[in-house]
Amino acid sequence: MTSKGDDDMTLRLREQDLDWRDINDEIVALDAEGAVYLAVRGSGAVLWRLLASPTTRESLVETLVETYDIDSGTARGDVDEFLATLSDRGLLVS
Repeated sequence: MTSKGDDDMTLRLREQDLDWRDINDEIVALDAEGAVYLAVRGSGAVLWRLLASPTTRESLVETLVETYDIDSGTARGDVDEFLATLSDRGLLVS
């Protein structure tokens, strides 16, 4: 679970041993460190693109709210789930 203070923490994708391409609205990535291919679509692709540069959790939430016209609680839950998945895979740095 994240706290309010986490909203301002700068997040981004790991750069070392992570190569990705945006192909037909889908992110296709190779995590060379773990020798794993990943594919991300929809809101995950939107978040991935933002995480290619330093961003904050709150910025990610705001983008989902604006892009998909959803409430902030739903967006926050989606962002937290996506960030947890990336973190578990070692793809995020802060």
